[in-house]
Amino acid sequence: MTPSPADRLTQALRAHQGGRLSEAEQGYRAVLARQGTHVDALYLLGMLLHQQGRAAEALPCLERAVALADGRADVHNTLGDVLRVLGRPDEAIAAFRAAIARRAHYADAQLNLASTLQLAGRLQEALVLLFEAVAASPQQPALRERLALLLQGVSLGSGSPLVRTVLLALCHDHAIATQTIAGAALGLVQASPAYRAIEAALAQGGDPCRVAPAAVDALAADTLLLAVLPRVLVSDPSIETVLVGLRRALLQRAADDDAIDTASLAPLALPLALPLAAALAAQCFNTGYSWPVGDDEQVIVDRLRHRLAGLPSLAGAVVPLLGVAMYDTLRPFADRLPRTEPERAHWPAELQPLLRDQLEAYDTERAIAARLPALTAFTAGVSSQVRAMYEEHPYPRWITLQRPAVTTVAAFIRGLRPDAPTVPAGRSILVAGGGSGQQPIQMALSFPDAEVLSLDLSRASLAYASRMAEHYKVPNVRFGHGDILAIDASLGRFAIVSCSGVLHHLADPLAGWQRLLGVLAPHGVMKVGLYATAARARIDAARAYVREEAFPPTDAGIRAARQAIRALPAHHPARGVLTIVDFYSTSGARDLLMHVQERSYTLPQIAADLDTLGLRFLGFQLPAPVQARFLAAHPGGWLDLAAWDAFEQAHPDTFAAMYQFWCAPR
Repeated sequence: MTPSPADRLTQALRAHQGGRLSEAEQGYRAVLARQGTHVDALYLLGMLLHQQGRAAEALPCLERAVALADGRADVHNTLGDVLRVLGRPDEAIAAFRAAIARRAHYADAQLNLASTLQLAGRLQEALVLLFEAVAASPQQPALRERLALLLQGVSLGSGSPLVRTVLLALCHDHAIATQTIAGAALGLVQASPAYRAIEAALAQGGDPCRVAPAAVDALAADTLLLAVLPRVLVSDPSIETVLVGLRRALLQRAADDDAIDTASLAPLALPLALPLAAALAAQCFNTGYSWPVGDDEQVIVDRLRHRLAGLPSLAGAVVPLLGVAMYDTLRPFADRLPRTEPERAHWPAELQPLLRDQLEAYDTERAIAARLPALTAFTAGVSSQVRAMYEEHPYPRWITLQRPAVTTVAAFIRGLRPDAPTVPAGRSILVAGGGSGQQPIQMALSFPDAEVLSLDLSRASLAYASRMAEHYKVPNVRFGHGDILAIDASLGRFAIVSCSGVLHHLADPLAGWQRLLGVLAPHGVMKVGLYATAARARIDAARAYVREEAFPPTDAGIRAARQAIRALPAHHPARGVLTIVDFYSTSGARDLLMHVQERSYTLPQIAADLDTLGLRFLGFQLPAPVQARFLAAHPGGWLDLAAWDAFEQAHPDTFAAMYQFWCAPR
């Protein structure tokens, strides 16, 4: 008996879901041969063809399905995705809007519409859409994550209460790196009347606590500012200037004779300033105390330290402790402060996060560092100098993490090498030079089926990484002390090897790269990150200036170098580093301006090294808008390094965040 269209469709759908795409296609076409107006068959065939990269063939199926069932939101959404792939963004946008009109809170269509608007250069519309979507569907993590990514590098000059509410929720979302939304959130703070009043008072040389006390009260009650400061590095020079002035004013209040010399150590005259002082102290800890300190401020800080040393108990000394904490860690008082959560329970709320991050976390990291296994020998020379640098200044000090999309090792490698006959048998990943853990932890979250090993020269960096892995509850990553130049087969073979931002710090990068190839599993892939010569002109200018002025790589020397660069004339090329986040922390500025060893590359040099090592280029890792701009200029040139070289010459800042690319043995 010939199966009915309904039965035939069910069989085809099962084949589709089971990955038997040829069988599924035959089934859908058989249904349509008997009933050409079968909407589900048209829709599913169009979806299958789209999934196979056959968008042009999928289009008529989906257009016919829409004509027959205009009320189907899912059909409009898939049609929009096909139109987007075919390079017809305006029609795609209309299709996605039609899908959303037919199904309220349709997250997939909202995400597709936002992405298409962004690629079409209509970022403002994409942001409005996503702010409204997140507010209406706060339980949808994909919407929140996409909004955070689109906000990266965006400064909002104004915003409704809805925008503030959404940004505040994003700040507290553990799946989002708050740094990505820092510009947007702080832009709203900058636009507030309170901030403007404080900025004006400081510009006129006044003390905002005295000249504009109501503004300080208002800013100290700004929940968005209080949420952002402990979770980011403030990387805007004008905001840093205001916060430095505000810190000075709060310190002077903390040094008031009545506050210091009475046994009760009463709170500040402005009680709301205590949370603000605590948030500033957290920000300064995040930056490694990179802000400038005037001689008069140092006198007050020393005076507060002396007063604290003479107190029988620090339990009530909120004001002087916060005064000191805005300028240095509280570790010198560790033996008199609570170091664990139960001990902190009855301490003032403003102090508890500082005590956790500066004392308990420090104790944890020291214990971790002491027990880390040494997995390789260590080479002398440049490697030992680099190792010493990162022991002194572990880099980077990150606070929050963007959770990546989840996949499997096999699926990822097949996506990179669709023509390869097989994939590696194992699922292990090596992150060589994993530093303070951001990349290996993201790798472990992205590949939950894998075991990730992070190797680094610096025990201090590895200890931070290990503590953060525990904080984020990531079980499939481990950390080992080792040297890339001493890696050998005793570590095993890895399906994926990632080495980003490391090889260019070796005396012989090619030798290190060759070592990594020695532990790559058959059919495995490798990610490499290298500095781009074209994008580092401003950094090279700043490094040259720092060398000429002989700033030492100490905390004080780094602070002085930062201030000197900020004070340079606006046209000076070294001031270009003011746009780089690393400039705004002590460890970041040292890595950026004072590294003991580095080199940069051009694309022809990378092509030559790939050829020397017998490697095949598999593509760059770049934001979607950059990819779209490249493909518009060089259709079909995705794997052509000569085309990328031409593109980079036209757009020199394309690889400001390094050349990050995938490769594999030929």
